[in-house]
Amino acid sequence: MSQDRRNLPPLEALVFFDAVMKHGGFSAAAPDLMVSQAAVSKRIRQLEDWLGAPLFDRGARHATPTETARRLQEPVRLALDYLMSSLDNARAPDGGTLRIAANGAVSMFWLYPRLQAFATSADACNVSVLTADEPDALNAETLDLAVYYGESPPRGWSGTPLFDETLVPAVAPHISDTLPDTPDLPLLDYPRLAPNWISWDLWLTRNPGAALKDRPKDTCRSYGHAIGRALAGEGIALASLPMLDALVEAGKLAPVGPDALTTARQYWLIQPRNAPQSQQGARLQDALHGTAR
Repeated sequence: MSQDRRNLPPLEALVFFDAVMKHGGFSAAAPDLMVSQAAVSKRIRQLEDWLGAPLFDRGARHATPTETARRLQEPVRLALDYLMSSLDNARAPDGGTLRIAANGAVSMFWLYPRLQAFATSADACNVSVLTADEPDALNAETLDLAVYYGESPPRGWSGTPLFDETLVPAVAPHISDTLPDTPDLPLLDYPRLAPNWISWDLWLTRNPGAALKDRPKDTCRSYGHAIGRALAGEGIALASLPMLDALVEAGKLAPVGPDALTTARQYWLIQPRNAPQSQQGARLQDALHGTAR
């Protein structure tokens, strides 16, 4: 039959005993326990009274563990470690699942690789990603964070810039040297789902002397689809940097020519202005800003 657990000593006394054994004395353990040396001695005396045996020989300068204390040290440490681990497993996650949103291209080429790194870090938490190209979906009230494209955060949201936008023509590296010989290789366009998106027509208007102006256009299903076809060597995409820097650095995408367009817009990491940010939201925010340029 199991013993009545009401006969166990106070848990606090065991915590104090473990700290004294770990630090080698009452005075050394006191700062870790955030109490005075006298309070440590009092708790140890309570445990000794409960055991009916001394745990330390108190000298003028030091408290030397007795044989009883040495035998008790390992079982107490293991029991406290097991209790802490069990409580950690039972504790509800901080704030549940973190919800972040971004458009399809940002999610595919910039956000997901960084979320993979975050998921394997010590700060990892549950993250749910909403991918949508409609601007209104990226500032829904149910979100904790979002990557937003524009000149400033939308109304009701606060944020800090992740990176500026520079648009350059780009192709698969293996065809970059043969472009003059392939005039029919198309400019890979995409539907504009928001007025501030820059497509090939707008880019060519701002770069009227570009060598690519006479090429045919082929409209893809999305911006991500256009980049995918460029990677496959099927055309010339309008690459947004530094969102696609990883592809350029990996040698999968090569900028074409000297023409580049730096816009007045940025990619922002935003959060609802009036909603308190959770600890896990702050950790993810720090992680994303730490990898942005």
